[in-house]
Amino acid sequence: MKTAQDRYFECLELCIEDEQGKSCRQVCAPILNDDPFDHPTVPIINNQ
Repeated sequence: MKTAQDRYFECLELCIEDEQGKSCRQVCAPILNDDPFDHPTVPIINNQ
């Protein structure tokens, strides 16, 4: 199982700065708190 820190850094890798009107650190920070109601949404682009 991934730790919160692992998921945070994975989020940062996938995040596009200012895509959601926030910095990637702001978008991904809730992962570190494990807040089930404030998880970031990072769209996964399907290149088919």
